[in-house]
Amino acid sequence: MAKHYEFNLDTPLKDISETAQKALLYGSGEKIDVTYINKQQTGRFEYQSEFPGILGDLKRRYLESSSDGVKEWLEEFMAQQVCPDCDGKRLRPEALAVRISGKNIYEVSRLSVADALQFFEGLKLSDTDRSISEQALKEITARLGFMNAVGLEYLSLERSASTLSGGEAQRIRLATQIGSSLVGVLYILDEPTIGLHQRDNARLIETLLRLRNIGNTVIVVEHDEQVLRTADYIVDLGPAAGVHA
Repeated sequence: MAKHYEFNLDTPLKDISETAQKALLYGSGEKIDVTYINKQQTGRFEYQSEFPGILGDLKRRYLESSSDGVKEWLEEFMAQQVCPDCDGKRLRPEALAVRISGKNIYEVSRLSVADALQFFEGLKLSDTDRSISEQALKEITARLGFMNAVGLEYLSLERSASTLSGGEAQRIRLATQIGSSLVGVLYILDEPTIGLHQRDNARLIETLLRLRNIGNTVIVVEHDEQVLRTADYIVDLGPAAGVHA
């Protein structure tokens, strides 16, 4: 790249041409001559290749890596920005122009789970519109109902997954499993009551019992007394456990 754009590796970035800087960051956009000599100095290869750009390479690594450590390191080079065209709505104007009961899809996504459930359950539709949307509305209200049942009624649908606590993320996965109606599955949950108000514990417990009652095994690592008293069996581990507590 330095040879192609006529700078050397000691040239300060501010002294490199704007064209070369853009090529380094975003890619050359054209094939350049590459000479490669192996470590043993026994082979010399010459070919042409398009340079992907530093940012393009970092993006590729981020998307392909399965390592959380690598992703966290790459995220240090990233910053979130609101799109100036859609103002963060992430939809085209044509999609946002469609409204049901006065709200478009972006405005609905900003509602909390509880408010969204109330919105969809209270829709006043013609017979034709209801027949068209019946299956979709059934799925939407069911999934919102599952999230409401595990104490997530305060979350908004547009909430980024990265901002969720461990307990919230776990309860979302739990709501997903309820919706799948699987049986014969072993579920292991690690303190699902984390971040949950005491008054909502009963709803979470009802959800866990529902999973058990349809034919699953539910193992919960928990310290909450209300959850412990609901369990069929308690395994007490650690120093001074059981009768030695």
